[in-house]
Amino acid sequence: MKSWLPSGNVHVLLLSGGTGSRMGSSLPKQFLELQGKPLLLYSLESLLEWGKTKSIILVSHRDYIEKTEKICAPFLRDWDRIVEGGETRHASTLAGLSCLQIANEDIILVHDAARPFVLGDDLDRLAHAAETEGVATLATRNYETVLEEQKDSFHFLDREKIWFMKTPQAIRGDILKKLPKEIQGFEPTDLCTWTEFRGIPSKLVESHPYNLKITQPEDLALAEAILPLFRALVKN
Repeated sequence: MKSWLPSGNVHVLLLSGGTGSRMGSSLPKQFLELQGKPLLLYSLESLLEWGKTKSIILVSHRDYIEKTEKICAPFLRDWDRIVEGGETRHASTLAGLSCLQIANEDIILVHDAARPFVLGDDLDRLAHAAETEGVATLATRNYETVLEEQKDSFHFLDREKIWFMKTPQAIRGDILKKLPKEIQGFEPTDLCTWTEFRGIPSKLVESHPYNLKITQPEDLALAEAILPLFRALVKN
């Protein structure tokens, strides 16, 4: 598509509240280095280079706010902020949103700091989908045979209907204002499960194939291999 231009403001919540438990590291994954640069900076720089954000809110674990400031402060603009997150992903999302004054036509993106490979064209298509449909998420198609484990056997699923959800995810301001912040007995795991609770589906926007989330130790080695391929995509 042609380069998307927003009709309102675009705000981004960059969630970086991890503590490194699944990585088996004393250092949270957003601070692990990929070719000498923290993962957090890859995401932040890609969003800044996109050039269409009014503000970027970095949501940090309270124990790592100072470290986040040290790494990111040279890149932040007047409307960007670093704020303390909550005990869960949803609580951190709410903490970031509380810093914003959102108009109905605004677009809000929510992204994981541990996903370093963000492509401007994907951001254009995602934000445009949220502007027209209300809610959207990047996702990749499945090309493998998929099995669902049952009690004593396995059930084959239709792989043509299987997608893997990614971030960023995006929502239009008027839709966001309709969502309840607290839901009794339910904790949204991401933006799209939050909207789905209210019966608001998400538009799937196909992501480029290298949109990797760093979760396990071996993911960092995979990211090292992917980085040259991603850079080639950016140049094209």
